[in-house]
Amino acid sequence: MPTKPVFTAKINKASLKKMAGEKYFERGLDYFKSGAVIYLRVGDDGIAARVQGTESLPYTVRFWLKQQELQWGCTCPLGIEGAFCKHIVATGLAWIAGDIIEDEPDIGEELQEIQAFLTTLDKQALVDLLSRQAVWDENLFEEVRLAMRVMTDKLNKNK
Repeated sequence: MPTKPVFTAKINKASLKKMAGEKYFERGLDYFKSGAVIYLRVGDDGIAARVQGTESLPYTVRFWLKQQELQWGCTCPLGIEGAFCKHIVATGLAWIAGDIIEDEPDIGEELQEIQAFLTTLDKQALVDLLSRQAVWDENLFEEVRLAMRVMTDKLNKNK
């Protein structure tokens, strides 16, 4: 898989500390040590993670490359503003440690029922449902925006 060597040169403790600054690096280190990274996947499209913060729902974190430059995003309030937050640091440290956790956390029977329902909808119905909900749900809005940035960068890279 080409992702590991490419990211190895870009994500290390020194680079995380430099990008985050001392304050957010230390907070991210605490998050990493406490096991806040509950999901971490590495693929050709980059690194994706879920980090349990202070809110009930975990934040989504991503690393990807755009023209060979490291890009990142997080759905937390600081990450939305483009800051290199503690969740991003925790994700980077988990990746360095090789803590690949590809199984999503147990999400319960209700969410499985929702997933089953969503599979019955056609594409336009899903787009409409997500768009309407994103207007009212800031976390969903930011997660979709982050996924859109990652996919747009990936598509532009392949041109």
